[in-house]
Amino acid sequence: MNSVYVTVDVDWAPDWAIERLLDALLQGGVRSTWFITHETELLGKLRQHPDLVDLGIHPNFLPGSSQGSSTSQVLAECMRIVPEARTMRTHCLVQSTAILQAAVAETPIELDTSLYLRGATGVDVTELPLAGRSLARVPYVWEDDLEFFARDPRWDGAAFIEERSDRPGITIVDLHPIHVALNSSRVEPYASLKATKPDLRRVSEGEARRHTSHEPGAATFLDSLIVACRATGVRLDRPLAGLIDRLAPGTD
Repeated sequence: MNSVYVTVDVDWAPDWAIERLLDALLQGGVRSTWFITHETELLGKLRQHPDLVDLGIHPNFLPGSSQGSSTSQVLAECMRIVPEARTMRTHCLVQSTAILQAAVAETPIELDTSLYLRGATGVDVTELPLAGRSLARVPYVWEDDLEFFARDPRWDGAAFIEERSDRPGITIVDLHPIHVALNSSRVEPYASLKATKPDLRRVSEGEARRHTSHEPGAATFLDSLIVACRATGVRLDRPLAGLIDRLAPGTD
C-alpha cells in the first residue's frame, strides 16, 4: 500500500464543522474528496483549493429526502449544487442497479464509492458495465460512525496504517465533519446532540462542545493517520477521481 484516500461525507454538517475539518486537512497537506449534500457558503472556500480539494456528490435516496422525491430529482439537485462532480457516494449507501444506471445516464459521474468493506485489503477499482457507458466502483475500508458499533473500534490511525503497510491495494477512509468536531467514539453523545438540534446545520460550536469526547475518537484517528502517513511516506496527495483512469485502456 502506498496511497491513502481521505473522503468526507458532509451530511448536512454546520459550516463551522466543515471549515474546521477543511482547515485541518489543508494544513496537513492532505488531498480530500468531499461528498456534498447541500448548499453552503463553504463551497466557495472548498473550491479555492483545487490542488487539495475535490468535490463529489452525496445523494440521499431515502424517503423524505430534501434533495428530491425521485432518483432523477435527487441526482439533478446534487449536480446543480456540484456541477463539476465526477465521483459519488450515496447517503446511507442506498444503491441499486437502477440508481447506478440513472447516475450514468443522467450525470457525468464516473466513479462510485458506495461500497463499505471494513478493513478489506487488496482493494482495487472495478468496472461496472451499464447501458451507455461503464461506471468505476471502488470500496472504502474505514468510516468514523460505523466504528461506534465495532467490537474492536480503531481510533489509532497510525496503527491502522501500520497494519496495512505490507498489504497491496487502495485504502479509502471516510470522515464526517460533525464527528471529527465532536471527536466521536460512541453514538450516544451524537444522538443526544441530534435530539436537541435535529437540524445539524443550526448547531453552534458551543452546543457541540458539550457533547465532545476526550477519549480517542474520529479526530484522534485523523490526526494520527496524517502523522503516520507523513512518517512512512504513504501518499495523501492523490485525487480519488484519478482512480477512474485505472480503467482506461493501456493504464496500469
